[in-house]
Amino acid sequence: MRLDSLRATAPAALAAFTIQFAALAVDPSDFALPGVWNLKETRAGNLCMAQAQFSSDGRVALKSPCVDPGYGEWTLDADRETFGWALDYEKSRVFYSATQMKALPGGQVQARGVIRAAPRADPDNLRQIGSFDAKGRGD
Repeated sequence: MRLDSLRATAPAALAAFTIQFAALAVDPSDFALPGVWNLKETRAGNLCMAQAQFSSDGRVALKSPCVDPGYGEWTLDADRETFGWALDYEKSRVFYSATQMKALPGGQVQARGVIRAAPRADPDNLRQIGSFDAKGRGD
């Protein structure tokens, strides 16, 4: 689903998807996008490792042994200092919003953020379900 579709169907979800950084500590060209990020995420108190593959066309794929594979889109708005991605599942949409980012040596980036979800039947019922820490490297 494209971001313009998100805007039309879930205003509250989009607001959470584009949460503003507490402090932008990285130049937009250093976001390791496209690239691969390794995530340590906590959902409902359960710790799990995951890997997100960000492509140059704005798509993202998430693989984890703890949840079904997820596919969606990522967005970066340097002017508003926001970065996040949304994954579409059969019964819900899951939003990852980076709240802190930091450039690391070697073209890598470190990020921390929140995970929120909304049922497809009630997209305005957005709730925080976890958090993540990630390290990424651009292609």
